[in-house]
Amino acid sequence: MKQIYGKVFRSSSGSEYGIIRKTTEPLPEELSESDVIAEDECGNYFVQANLEVHFWDHETRESTVLARSINEFIAGCIAPSEMELEPGQVESVWVDPEFAKRFGIDPKP
Repeated sequence: MKQIYGKVFRSSSGSEYGIIRKTTEPLPEELSESDVIAEDECGNYFVQANLEVHFWDHETRESTVLARSINEFIAGCIAPSEMELEPGQVESVWVDPEFAKRFGIDPKP
């Protein structure tokens, strides 16, 4: 499964899910008996059930079918698109306070 890490899944409709990474513990209770393949950077999960691969949203606790098989899922995993922002497009950003301290940045706004 290493070939999917760092990628996003693009559905046939063009929607993107990810960035996909290795799952860390603990899993949400609802997924404790599931075959979890991976997670994304926002706390959502990619789960295999009945041969299909589903996207499980941690906020809604709802599942969306992404692919009919693991091979279809892998084939839909692509490198994330690069994005360029123009000055003024970013209004705010959260930075981990410990990370900011390493660079001498005051983590308080």
